[in-house]
Amino acid sequence: MALTYTNHKGIKAAKPPESGHKEYKDTNTTGLYLRVYSTGLKVFVHRYKIKGKRLVFTLPCIVLNQRSSESDISLALMEARAIHAKQRLDIKAGNDPAIERDLKAHHIQTMPTLTEFADTYIERHAKPNKKSWKEDRRMLDVDILPVLGDMPLNKIERKHLISLLDKKQDLGVLTLRNHLIALLNKLFNFAVDDRSIIGANPMQGIKKIAIKARSRVLNDDEIQMFWERTSETGGLAPCTRLALRLVLVTGQRPGEVCQMRHSQIYGDLWKMPETKNGRAHIVPLTPMALGIIQEASLHSRNGIVFPNSKDGVMLVNVLDRSMSRHNWGTDDKPTPHDLRRTCMTGLGALGVSRFDQNLVANHVDNSIGAIYDQYAYGKEKRQALEAWAQRLTQIIVCETTSENLSYIPTNR
Repeated sequence: MALTYTNHKGIKAAKPPESGHKEYKDTNTTGLYLRVYSTGLKVFVHRYKIKGKRLVFTLPCIVLNQRSSESDISLALMEARAIHAKQRLDIKAGNDPAIERDLKAHHIQTMPTLTEFADTYIERHAKPNKKSWKEDRRMLDVDILPVLGDMPLNKIERKHLISLLDKKQDLGVLTLRNHLIALLNKLFNFAVDDRSIIGANPMQGIKKIAIKARSRVLNDDEIQMFWERTSETGGLAPCTRLALRLVLVTGQRPGEVCQMRHSQIYGDLWKMPETKNGRAHIVPLTPMALGIIQEASLHSRNGIVFPNSKDGVMLVNVLDRSMSRHNWGTDDKPTPHDLRRTCMTGLGALGVSRFDQNLVANHVDNSIGAIYDQYAYGKEKRQALEAWAQRLTQIIVCETTSENLSYIPTNR
């Protein structure tokens, strides 16, 4: 049965899919659809046929998301239906809305909005050239398009971009600010050099903020404090506290923990099909890790182990905020990534080799030997993580000894 909506309530209730997008048909007209992306972004599209070709047109109206108010949704729906009605008249007259949008007389191009051009950037540049194109899509949908998406590309000025970036700086997410600068530079350079849509990159001269490489790890007392604050009585939402614990227990990237799905769990293995470095990664799950996942399953929705309140994937900045809110007795408050670093440092203290640490962390080995060595090292990774789980247990229950740990370095 086709997915449909009738009014603003139906649009509000439309849930994002696990991946890609799905479309809801407007029951009050023909050819108008609401496209809902996995990120929660919602746009209106017009499906039509002209000269034997079936085409799709993204309507230049208000961009919605899961947090949009009913008034915004009603306004967007009214605007979309008005644009759609005009386009239907144009099509009956033999005029293609897409051609009218893209080209004017003498090849003068109608300026796309940032939302429209973002699709072009992803399809024509990011997907063919970047393994991390999905992260570009996510940052566009979450951080950029809700603010600037409805602006024509040639109307976006330096001041608009600085305002967007300053807000990220004020929130203390400097790494994200730098990632946004890199993404916006690529997008606008593509618009200038490859597509000739605008004459200059408005990002020119906007510099990244130098970020000092962190070496922060949690000591035993801080690990105990962390474990108490991520307990049921610690005040954090269940999925947030459990995701933080799993970062410390497995040593995996916070973003990959946030995106964990039940379909990736095979018994006591977590199989990630694609990670930050573009490679698949298998993580042996200790009983401690499985216990966390089992508890999280009580709160899981849409196949996502750690969903957010809107049934989508939890964002890493939720974990960042949860860590920063607590009083750690120091100005150098730990971050979710510091939990991962604490795990790796703990493995080193247990005698785990740097080679095996990198296997657990899924760091890329670009050596010639690595190209020929396709052994998965599952046994070595499991031994390391089981020893770390034992050590964590000792710390949590305040045992002072580190004897009788089961990690035995593999001779290689």
